[in-house]
Amino acid sequence: MVTATSLRPKEKLPVVYTSKAKCRDCYRCVRVCPVNAIKMKDGQAQVIPELCIACGTCIINCPQHAKEYRMETDKVLHMLETGEPIAITVAPTFAVYYSEWEQKRLPSALRQAGFQLVSETAVGAYQTAIASKEYIDQHPSKNHICTACPAVVNYVLHQSPHLANQLIPVASPMIIHARMIKKKFPEMKVVFAGPCVAKKDEAQWPDNTVWIDAVLTFEELDDILKEKKIDILNCEDSSFSEMVPGESRLFPLEGGLLRTAGLSTDMLDERIVTVSGYREVREALDGLSDTLQPTIIEPMFCKNGCINGPASSQHSSFQGRTAILEHTQRTKHRQLPNAEPFNRIGAKFPSVSKKGKEQFSEEQIREVLRITGKHEKDDELNCTACGYASCREKAIAVLRGMAEPEMCIPFMRKRAENQYDAMIMHDPNGILLLDKNLSILHMNNAFKKMFSCSDTLLGKKISYLTDPGIFERLQSGKENVIKEISHYANYNLICHVIAFSLPEEEHYAGVFVDITDTQLSKEKLTAIKSETILKAQELIDHQISLAQELAKFLGENTARGEVLMKNLIDTIKK
Repeated sequence: MVTATSLRPKEKLPVVYTSKAKCRDCYRCVRVCPVNAIKMKDGQAQVIPELCIACGTCIINCPQHAKEYRMETDKVLHMLETGEPIAITVAPTFAVYYSEWEQKRLPSALRQAGFQLVSETAVGAYQTAIASKEYIDQHPSKNHICTACPAVVNYVLHQSPHLANQLIPVASPMIIHARMIKKKFPEMKVVFAGPCVAKKDEAQWPDNTVWIDAVLTFEELDDILKEKKIDILNCEDSSFSEMVPGESRLFPLEGGLLRTAGLSTDMLDERIVTVSGYREVREALDGLSDTLQPTIIEPMFCKNGCINGPASSQHSSFQGRTAILEHTQRTKHRQLPNAEPFNRIGAKFPSVSKKGKEQFSEEQIREVLRITGKHEKDDELNCTACGYASCREKAIAVLRGMAEPEMCIPFMRKRAENQYDAMIMHDPNGILLLDKNLSILHMNNAFKKMFSCSDTLLGKKISYLTDPGIFERLQSGKENVIKEISHYANYNLICHVIAFSLPEEEHYAGVFVDITDTQLSKEKLTAIKSETILKAQELIDHQISLAQELAKFLGENTARGEVLMKNLIDTIKK
């Protein structure tokens, strides 16, 4: 029987979170999250720790790489620096992440980094498989859900708690192997390395904190080797510290647990189901309620198994599967045919709050729908662009504070179009749109006022209104944009016209800026300037003539004065 203990507050130890600097408001994570643990606020996606099952689906699917997981690299580096005895248990998927020659040298590299015991998690996987088969044999009349995948366990506890008693109460390979190591070496710390983010969450379940001291992804493992300045290329070939029993290296593949346990892996077996991928897992779990015979489900939350974990390599599923099979075949000589059962295999799964979701009235839901323009049932498009399966689900999410009304893409597009149309219609400049034949498609209010026309001309040629010359030049293809000042004498109008082509739509647009008053004022000013110049010239000419007359007069008087003065001087001398 499954037992449960309370889980310490997850918000203190978030496994998956959003990098706000990278988040671009695309709702991709909302669409793919299998448990609706993503909250949208102010255009940012936030992971709700108490709802998150740490499956890593959002990490895989985020196109902006804005979803990240908690790194424990520094923690492990510190552990290595203290000189404490540390063991590392490496998940079988290392055969996918590392090439064949790297696989042979990885144990040496890890020992060089400071790990005293370097072993494969497959050692614990064998015990998980054998214990699961034993439990199934002891309870032949009930359904069984295998529990090697912590994301599946989390999903059942959060989304299908009525199935919790069908979870096989056997610990995962990571936990069992850690227990085996600590039984032999009680003072040794244990670090797990693999492709799984959910393992970081599993390690902080109350019953597991005493067994696992840190969880690394292979990416983090590479960072540690880099920090330690260890190049696998320069390491020698060596083996892991323990022999792997049975076929437990197949655990990362669909049917791997069943194969290791000696159960049927026939895909047509009526009693046994192997599924991978969260959608398939959800459908399989939903189907358990209707099954007519006891069924065994081996579920793996990642599509095609652990080979596609959130922190796995970029290989295809086919390449990953081939790598696991080839590694298993190559290392058969290092496998034990079987091993003694380990007696500390029980699992205590974390309890999940039984608090039900808040319920809302039909009127509250309809009010949110109305806010986004869904007044009738036919308005509910259920396009899922917001990330929710239906408009109604999204409205409920809005009421719960998990979503925002603006997440409705069709509504926002329609609102933007309406705002754009309103802006065009009320633009003080005339705006005209013509089709490829120069027939009128659209006129805004300012254009109709400028050219004294109405919508009755829609569909008519622009030549009904004015000379189409400027648009015919665009139509010829020789010019894409034309700017000029045009006089429309029939309308007492002078416009600065900007006409341009819209090649994709095969349309032509024109913007008419009324400069009639400005142009007339300019012409008046020019006339005034000309007249002023003429008056000024006339004044200057007059002044020059006057000056000349004065000079002549002054000259004659000055000469006569000189004669009189000479006569006076002569008289005095006499």
